This record gives sequence, C-alpha cells and structure tokens, in this order.
Amino acid sequence: MLSPWYSLMTNVAVVAFFVSVWTQARDVFERFGPRTVQVCFGLVMGLGAITAMLFPVEFSPGVIFDLRVALVALAAFFGGPLAGLVAGVLAGTYRVWIGGIGTGSGLFAISLIVLTGAVANVALTRNQLPFARWHSVALALATCTIVLLAFSFLPHDVRVREEPIVTIGRTLLLFVAVLLSGLALTRVEERRSTRLENRLFRQVVDALPDSVSVRDLDGRFVTANSATARLLGVSSSDDLIGRRRDEFVTETTAPGSHPVTKGDTVQLQQVLKHPDGTETWLQTRVTPLNDDYGHAIGTITHEHDITARRRLETDLDERQRVLSFAMAQMSDGVAMFDRNGRLLYCNAQYQQLFPRTSDLRIPGTHIRTILAGAVARREQQVGASASEVAKWIDDIVASLRRDNEEEVHLFNGTWLRVSTRPSPDGVCMVVVSDITRLKRTEIELLNVTEQLRQEATTDPLTGLMNRRALDQRLDIEIARSLRTDAPLTAILLDIDHFKAYNDTYGHLAGDECLRVVSSCLIQVFQRPADLVARYGGEEFLTVLPDTDADAAYQLAVEYRGTLKGMAMPHTASPLGHVTVSVGIAGYAPGETERSAEELVGRADEALYEAKTSGRDRVSGWRRRFPVIPRTLRIVN
Repeated sequence: MLSPWYSLMTNVAVVAFFVSVWTQARDVFERFGPRTVQVCFGLVMGLGAITAMLFPVEFSPGVIFDLRVALVALAAFFGGPLAGLVAGVLAGTYRVWIGGIGTGSGLFAISLIVLTGAVANVALTRNQLPFARWHSVALALATCTIVLLAFSFLPHDVRVREEPIVTIGRTLLLFVAVLLSGLALTRVEERRSTRLENRLFRQVVDALPDSVSVRDLDGRFVTANSATARLLGVSSSDDLIGRRRDEFVTETTAPGSHPVTKGDTVQLQQVLKHPDGTETWLQTRVTPLNDDYGHAIGTITHEHDITARRRLETDLDERQRVLSFAMAQMSDGVAMFDRNGRLLYCNAQYQQLFPRTSDLRIPGTHIRTILAGAVARREQQVGASASEVAKWIDDIVASLRRDNEEEVHLFNGTWLRVSTRPSPDGVCMVVVSDITRLKRTEIELLNVTEQLRQEATTDPLTGLMNRRALDQRLDIEIARSLRTDAPLTAILLDIDHFKAYNDTYGHLAGDECLRVVSSCLIQVFQRPADLVARYGGEEFLTVLPDTDADAAYQLAVEYRGTLKGMAMPHTASPLGHVTVSVGIAGYAPGETERSAEELVGRADEALYEAKTSGRDRVSGWRRRFPVIPRTLRIVN
C-alpha cells in the first residue's frame, strides 16, 4: 500500500487529469452527434474512476478511500443517463473485480450517484435550463451525502476504525474535488453555449435582408453579413474583411439628405455608385462600437436598401407634378359639391371617367342620385341587398365632410383614386385619378411575393418540399387525421452509404444522385395529397394521408424497384448500386394520441431497424421501446 498522502494526491491528480482530458477532447467528438459525446464522456469518466481505484488511500486499517464517485457523479450529471450508465458500469465492474468487504456499499454508492445525477440532468434538459455554478455545489453535497450513507452500510467493526476527523477530511476532499471539477465542466458548457449562440447570431445576421457590418476606425471591414457582400458585388463576406468599401463602390451622401444624430447614432441617406454605373440608395444607420472601457474601436453600420422605395417616391413625385399640371389643364376629373351634396362643378374628364353615369354627373344633380344611378347601371359592384346599397350611399355622402381617399373599381376594370377635400365653408372638392396602371403593378408585386413564398418552401436541389414547409403541412395533416379518424402513414428513407458515394464520385455526382432519388419519389407518390420532402441531407420523408401501413409498404417496395431500375452504380456499396433503407410508421383509425414528432420518431426507429438489418430493405415500426427523439441518434 502506498503512502496515504501520496495516494491522496494521486487521486486528486487523476480527477483533474481526466476532467482536463475531457475539456480538451469534447469538441473532437461533437461532430459525431450527441449520443457519441455522451458515450465517450462516460468512457473517459469511467476510466478515470478505475484509475482512481488503482491508487486507494487507507486512512485506517480496512477503510479504503478514493475519488471514483466524483468522476461517476460528473459523468451522470453533465453527460446524462447514458454517460452516467457507461461510467457507472465501468467503475462498478472494476469494483466487483477487486472485491473486498466494501463491495456492496461501493456498488450502492455508484448506483445511487448515477441515478441522482441522471435525474438532475434530465430535469435540467427537459426544462431547457443551462448548467449553473450552484449546480456544482448541489452535486458535491449530494455526492458526499450518498458516500456517507454508503459508509454507514459497512460492518460496525470497520466503521469504528475510522476516526471522525478522518471522515470529515475525506468528505471535505470529495466535496472540493466534485465542486472544482463541476465548475470546470460548467465553464466548458458555458463556452460551448456561447459558441452556439455566436453561430446562431451569425446565421440570424446572415439571414437579414439588410446589410449589417462592423468596421474599424480606418473604415476597414471587421465582419459583414451576406447582404453586405451582395450589396458590394462580391461572392462572400470573407472577401470584404480588412478592406475598405471605397475599393468596391463610390459612396456619397444622397442629394437633399442631412445626417440626423440621435444620441451616438447617426442616420443618413447614401448613394452607392457601382462600377457598372448602377446606383443603390441606402438608409444608413451608424452606431459607434466601444470596448469595455468605453473607447471607440469601430462602428456598427446597418444599411437598408431603399432603391425601390426611392424609385416609388420619384414616381410619386412625378405623378404629383403630372397631377398639378393636369389640374391646371383640367386633365384629371375634378368636381365640387356644395354643403347639401349637390354638384356645383365638374370637368369633362370627370364625366369620362364614369362612362355609364356621365349623363347624371352634371351640375345641380344630388350626389345620392348619382350614386343610385351607379348602382342601378352596374357601374360599381356594391352589394346585393338594398340595405347594403343604402349604407354604401350614406358612407359616401358622409365622406364629403372630411378628408378622405379611396380606391374605386369600375365594371370595365378601371381603378380610380377618389380624393375628397372639404373646405371650411362646407364646399367639398373631389379629385378623381385613373390609377389602373399602378394597381396592376401592385397586383404584379403581390404575384411576385407569392412566387417568392413558393420558392422559400421548396428545396432548391431536388425541387421537393423543404423541411420547414413539411413541418407546417405535417401538423395540419395530423390535425386532419384526428378530426376524421383516418389512417396516416409516414415513409422515411435514407440513401445507403451516401457518404461513401460522395467520397467516391464527388459531391456533384452526389447532388445528381439526390435528384434521381427524388425524381423516383415523384414518380411513385403521385397523389395530390401526398407530401414528399427532402428531410435533411440524404433523408427523404413522405407523408401519406388516408393510407394504412400495408398500402404504404407496397408503395415503398414499388419505389425500391423504381430506384433499382435506374441502375445507378455505387462501387463503394456492397450491392454495387445505389440503394435505400426505408422505415414505415403510421397511425391507424382509433389512435387518438397523435403527434408529428412521434410519427417521425416511429418512422426513424423503423429506418434504424432497416439499416441495422443490412440496409436495402423496408422495415415497419413495431412498439418495442419508447420513441427516441431524432436529435439523439444519427445513422451514417
């Protein structure tokens, strides 16, 4: 037996060493998914526990102490049930192998610590709570309490050999070891959370349609989003780093624009002149960027492209000039009504704009007579009932007493803008302008917006529905199937050995392979109600409303045959050609508990079964174990 102090310091060094190893190696396993991280964390902590047991401390005859439980507690609390189980099995197995009177109490302590840490981890995870420093204090207290409880199960003659001061000392040492190690792992989790937040923030900034950039005091780009790169005509925002904007465009303050200062922020309009001669108008907001001491180190620039708005404003100004000229030349429709609603004056253009009631629009006619004639002659579509017509006429008459502007759609497709401006003496002037072209442009813009919306829900590579659109549609189908108590089936397929395919033929060939697989899906699943989507990477999900599992199985078999008929070579696959593994799951009539997450989870379990059974096959879901969320398992 080694010197107690030597073994004691060795135990502390073991805990510190294995915690340090994990803090350095965690990022290596991150790329393989959360399940791999948990298993590897459990292995590292388990090996650390075994190593600690190789250097036991004997404070008194027959009473052995080591820091194995510290590593097991860290594995269960920070790694979750799987990591705790792996570490606990390793530590417990070795403890049984070395034997001794304390085997039972040692196993009890290991098991209870694993259970306590795992329960705490699950509670934090489900409530989406981050690891805090006080959690390490609680974990250390719980671990010491469990060890003391396990110590009380030892035989009486063994327990009395250890003096109270020794018990207090080793308990304090265990508390400090768990606390310091927990704080170190908490710091690792905080840094990981910070990196994740930074990545998410970068994605959010890159997704913004406006240009956002940070420049140093010399005007050189420190960082910029994708919109800035597009604005300056470069392929990537990385091409901007360290360069000034005047290397790409010429910028000037917009004519008539004056900088407005609000606090430390300056707002102004700028014009960028590109090398090809085009101009971009920007609404620019510049905010100083300061360090922790309040010293300026650069600027944050947010720029909104107002070129389209500027063009509309220019068009509007032009229209206003035209309107002024038209008023002078009486080209627009102009009419004046007295306080009683009788027409005092109108020009010829006003009458021409209302061809079916032009004979009524003469001085002396009351506005109610004109409006009633417009309804009777179907010049305007108002309503079917007499009450609706009466209300419409009353609203128009009331609008003569206030500033008002409305758009009118006539029978011949013409759109008119009718503006009313009452004067203090009760006379109201009505100006009518033909805005048909403007309305058609507006409708065209709405159509373009709808087209953009369609593009946002489509996967650009395969042309299938993308993941975001599928999630929305799937929730709708789940609700519909519950309402009608109809069957609903999901087919999840994954291209076998796709990574090897990419490695062998290149990513361009891999893209073509994805397109072929998706085209076969379209050939087989042709019903309008079928939802076919690229679910992610080389995975595709098909949702079949009003379809049971048997029919879905036949369609899956048909699909495999269609894909096999394409005979796409795949030398890196044992079968020599491209194949898929298929998982099928669904809800039958009578199942009242339905959710999109569970349906996809069942299909994922079936897909996992198909892959583990040799790939290139179709597997249906069977209730064997609880549905595992997709984020916890990755199948290559």
